[in-house]
Amino acid sequence: MVDEKLPFNNFKHIPSRPEIDTVLGMLPALELKRFEEQLDLLDSTISWAFQWYENLEGWGYRASFKQRVLCILHFDRGYFSATLSIPLAMEYKYLALKELTPNMREHFKDYRLSQKMKWVSLHVKNRADTDSLLAIIRLKLEDLRQKTAGGKK
Repeated sequence: MVDEKLPFNNFKHIPSRPEIDTVLGMLPALELKRFEEQLDLLDSTISWAFQWYENLEGWGYRASFKQRVLCILHFDRGYFSATLSIPLAMEYKYLALKELTPNMREHFKDYRLSQKMKWVSLHVKNRADTDSLLAIIRLKLEDLRQKTAGGKK
């Protein structure tokens, strides 16, 4: 299978929110907004920034907690994806989350391996997927808080 480039792969043009929402479509755009709002409620210190990820992936929207990457969002027609690292030693905790949809569980089978981590990309198309992603992010945030001394709980 040949990977297609994502829509926002022009280095000279950072996508605007209206452009992102148009590419996503109405329901995924609403879920993106809900995801961002819920993330802010989890921790208001999470920062967002656009970052260039080469031509294939293009512009990504990176969420960071205390200068550590929480997740990276990419936008495609009909869905957005969240890429994040899962510690290999903790993968069982993520897979045990009751909020995980079959769609999200399936994404754990397709990953890139790095030292002690699995990098997974989760495609979010609807409310159930957003709820799954939020459950994963809560666990990831808990892990990052433990790794960054003084993190608020």
